[in-house]
Order: sequence, then C-alpha cells, then structure tokens
Amino acid sequence: MDNYTLAAFDTARTIQRSYNTLETYIKTEMAKILRHIGDEGSLAYEYRMKRLNALLINTEQKFKELYGINLGDTTAFLKSIIPEAYYHTIFDIAQGTGVQPEFSAVPTRLINKIINEDWSGENYSKRIWDNTEELAKEVRQVLTEAAVNGESIYKTSKRLSEKFDQSAYNSRRLIRTETTYATNQAELLSYEELDIDKYEFVATLDTRTSSICQKMDGKVFYTKDAQAGKNLPAMHPNCRSTTIPKFKDGNPTFRTARDKDGKRITVPASMKYPEWYDKHIKPYEKAKKPRTQPAPSKNKPVEVPAVTPAEVQVSKAQSGDYIDTPIPKRRKQ
Repeated sequence: MDNYTLAAFDTARTIQRSYNTLETYIKTEMAKILRHIGDEGSLAYEYRMKRLNALLINTEQKFKELYGINLGDTTAFLKSIIPEAYYHTIFDIAQGTGVQPEFSAVPTRLINKIINEDWSGENYSKRIWDNTEELAKEVRQVLTEAAVNGESIYKTSKRLSEKFDQSAYNSRRLIRTETTYATNQAELLSYEELDIDKYEFVATLDTRTSSICQKMDGKVFYTKDAQAGKNLPAMHPNCRSTTIPKFKDGNPTFRTARDKDGKRITVPASMKYPEWYDKHIKPYEKAKKPRTQPAPSKNKPVEVPAVTPAEVQVSKAQSGDYIDTPIPKRRKQ
C-alpha cells in the first residue's frame, strides 16, 4: 500500500468521525421521540410529529455542515498530494536514469485545475454534495416513517445505520478514486515537464484488479493524448492503477505483484496482467458461490415533509486560487 493510499485512508477516517457524530445525534433525538407511544389522533402522536418536524429542521443544517467538512478535508488532502506526487515522480525518474533533470515547481493554477476538473462527468465537490443530499433524503424518509408508524427504537436505529454506512462508504470510495486521479495527473505533469512523450499503463497485479484495467495493463500512450478515464487512471471508482514513463531503453526489469495468498512477489517487468493471472492465480482458483440478492422491501413509502437542504453553491476559482464554500469549524474532541 503506497503513501498516497495510506493518506487517503487517514482523510477518510477523519470524515468518518463526522458521519458518526451526526448519526449518533439523530439516533439519540429520535429515541426520545419514539418513547411516546400512541396512534394517530392521540396526544402522543401529535407530540411525535411536532418533535419530528423540529428534528428535521435541525438536521437540515447539520447535513450542510457534514458536506462542508467532507469538502474541506477532501480539498485540502488533494491539494497536498498533487505536489508530492509531482516531485516524487521526478525524483524516481532521476534515480532511474542517473541524470538530475531541470524542472520547475508545480504551479498553483495547475493544482487548482486538477482538483476542479470534471474528469468523470462531475467535479468531486458536486459528487460529495450529491452523496450528502441523498443521505439527507433517505434519513428524512426513515425518520418520518418511524414517527408516523410508531416504529421501535431498535428498528429505526438499524435502518439509520444502514443509510449512514452506505453514504460513508461512498465517501471513502470517492476519496480513493480522486486520489488515483490526482496523483496520476501529477505524474503526467512531471512527464510533460521532463519532455517524456510516452507512458505505460500499469495495473495492480492482484485479484482485485478490474477487467478494465487488466485489459489496459502494459499499453503505451502518448503523453499529449492522455485522458483520465480513457487511457489514464482513474479508469473507474476505486481504481488503483498508475503509469510509468516509457523510455527507449533503461526501463526497469522487474515489477511487484501479489500471489494467490496476497503476498508480495517480484515478476519480470514485461509480464502483463493475463500472464500473471494464468501463472499465479488461475491454477489455484476455486469455484465461488453466486451472491444472493436481498429480498425487496415490503414497506410502503410514507410521504416525507418538504424539508429539503438548500442547494449549496460552490463558487468558481478566482485569481488562480481554489475557492469553496465556508467550512464550519469543528468542535474540539
């Protein structure tokens, strides 16, 4: 696991704590509401609905804060790893060739361009907002159904956990994917800076590698034609592929891979994914049981009160600096 992946995990853990804090708050407040048992028309029912509306209004602001924390941490992380990946690639090339290259510092405007690029159809800040907005919508649905039906605290808590777990997973996946994208863009900048006109696509040699990256492994492309999602990682969510500069001579003779047990091994640099798979994995494959699909939910949806988080506008970059929405201050742990 490389340093960028580890750093991405650290950022994801920080954001996870924000998810946990909001989830705990909502569960605690909802437990207070559901203690009042009574059918429609009773005082208990009226009390539940009044407290529900108040909770939905409070959580509206808290979901905006969650978005702000997620966006702020992700932006700061991406802006920190781009220069690191750029200089690290130049260092590796210098080590491999034995020649100290001349190069300039990575301009701030290029860092901003990378993190603002809609490389996969949407900017990462929009994806973060979409994920947060979807979670807010689903949580309002769960809370409303629970209050209307007088649902048990246990059942409501379980449903809330499922929604938060899925959204937190989406957040972690986004960070990992954007890390791959950003570091490969930084490496591409270093190739351009050193007048390297070709690069080789390098897939991770293990059983988790996607069929997309398996097919791309070992292919060579011109630097000027590089395009994320087509011939440059990230190729898909959770992509772990990378690139290496393509020289006429002096390329490495070995590359790392993993065997059937996940242990790191060394294989010839010329070995591509199909060869590695046939030699180190295929002979040991076992039949896998097909996954069973979960049964569809029988619960009928309940109409949710119109309490929807207002759209958060992310301003465009000005004067070469990345500008985003104000990030709320965190409380000290």
